[in-house]
Amino acid sequence: MKNILLLGFVFFTASVSGQTSVSDTILKVVYTDTSGNSHKPAYFFNGKFTNQTLIATLNPMVIESIDVVKENIQFDNVKYYGQIHIKTKNTYKAKIISLTQLKEKYTNLKNKQSIFMIDGTIVDGNYDSSFVDENYLLKIIVDKVENSQENLHLGLIRLFTKSDENIKKSKEIRIRGGQLTMSR
Repeated sequence: MKNILLLGFVFFTASVSGQTSVSDTILKVVYTDTSGNSHKPAYFFNGKFTNQTLIATLNPMVIESIDVVKENIQFDNVKYYGQIHIKTKNTYKAKIISLTQLKEKYTNLKNKQSIFMIDGTIVDGNYDSSFVDENYLLKIIVDKVENSQENLHLGLIRLFTKSDENIKKSKEIRIRGGQLTMSR
């Protein structure tokens, strides 16, 4: 009798803990809306108003200070919720360039519609007023996206910064789908 109870308990435990949740396998569609400045702060780089794009391409090692001001501010009829002031070390000379200028300088997509991504995040906004620091860019990959059925012809410009993760990935060597990592 004990063996039957033990066997029943084992089967019950295995069936309860061994099942995977059905919700893990259900397709989920998530819509994101990155438009607008809903509750985003205003960014200042060395005293000048800028946007988050420049901050994403700034080497953390050159930052002297970051100050957060909890006062709302308005620029060009856009309300920003709080302020982030970033100051770099006096010895650092940033090479600031707009995404439009970067496209002209480094790609052959001069007059094509394009989308920019920085480290996997899509840049939304005006590319003339979205800036990056060239000093902290590791790689630029330019893809042409074409779909004749939807009459889609645009460029995808992927920027990779000199983050530790991106530098590590750039040193990896792939052989026939396998991965061999170089060590120095």
